[in-house]
Amino acid sequence: MNTTEILERMFAVHGKRPYEAQFSEYLKVFDNIGSENSLKVFRHVRDNEDRFPTIKQMRGIISGLGIWETSVGSLREYEDCYYCQGVGYVPYLLSPKKVKKIVKYETTMMACNCKAGQDLPENVQRYFSNGGKVQFQDNKEGLSYPMLVSLKQIEFNGILREIGE
Repeated sequence: MNTTEILERMFAVHGKRPYEAQFSEYLKVFDNIGSENSLKVFRHVRDNEDRFPTIKQMRGIISGLGIWETSVGSLREYEDCYYCQGVGYVPYLLSPKKVKKIVKYETTMMACNCKAGQDLPENVQRYFSNGGKVQFQDNKEGLSYPMLVSLKQIEFNGILREIGE
């Protein structure tokens, strides 16, 4: 039985007629885990769930069944980058002096230059596209760059509060 047939059966068991777009989204999840694992999910939903699960609940069921466990090998695909910690996003502190829409220091995320950052969509602004300079140079010993930016944000917002009082 293929993933489409399994999903059709799962909807039928719960007496649901899916919309085309809804069916397509569920099918993407089932195609991602394969027909053998989809059958496990179907049996679980049929035997244990009173209602048809949402996509979010379905992903939880899949994780609960141990199908989507993150392997240690997949975690090592990206290097341990100082600026993004291997997730691809580097925090950038926005100042209320430069961005008039905000009233306190806020953080936005930009894509890193490492492998994880290069795998992000092109519409994510690149952190190092402004000449390769980082926002903060003074690293306290043992802090990652995201932690340093968070500390600076707390520090600068504290100064703003003092000025405002």
